[in-house]
Amino acid sequence: MRKVKKISKWAWIYQHRLAIFAVLFFIVLPMVFIPSIYIQKYVDSKPVLFEDKQADVVSLNDLPVFSLDYKIAQVRLPNEDNLGGYYKIEYTLTRETGINPINNIRIQFQLATRWAKYTEVSTEQSVTLSTARSVQLNFNYDMEQNVLPFVQASGPYLYAKITYEETIMGEAFARTIYVRLPIDLIKDGTQIIPA
Repeated sequence: MRKVKKISKWAWIYQHRLAIFAVLFFIVLPMVFIPSIYIQKYVDSKPVLFEDKQADVVSLNDLPVFSLDYKIAQVRLPNEDNLGGYYKIEYTLTRETGINPINNIRIQFQLATRWAKYTEVSTEQSVTLSTARSVQLNFNYDMEQNVLPFVQASGPYLYAKITYEETIMGEAFARTIYVRLPIDLIKDGTQIIPA
């Protein structure tokens, strides 16, 4: 009867070191590294709303105090140098019923993308309630370019920041509301101007 010589695991690893290295380098490392790149890119691209990292966003249906009617009237696509693009937004802000007086109402808009960290913010405008106004935001990002292989930027997403002062028992309190506004270019009948 022959005795079978037992090989220690360290000797086996040493004998097969090139195969183990090839498997680790060409299979395991890409399976860990590539998804981590995509996850990190997505997490990093979360828009910071109006320079406020703690902003809580409400939907248009949950907007307190005000009613915001808006439409995107024009979109001009950026040229090949990523210049000259903009979104023109027409809006009317009206007050819902309330008991406390409010004043110093201001509004600001922001366009942001996901996957690509790109954001444009409009200038802050004073608002007269129930008066139609318009604002133009530059937007010079080519949405057709790939951020990563098989991934294009999503969006743009439209946000509004409404600030006002509410007077309660003679004392003024500053209030801020962040609202996400859905974009529907077809419903709005938006005029799209090519580059």
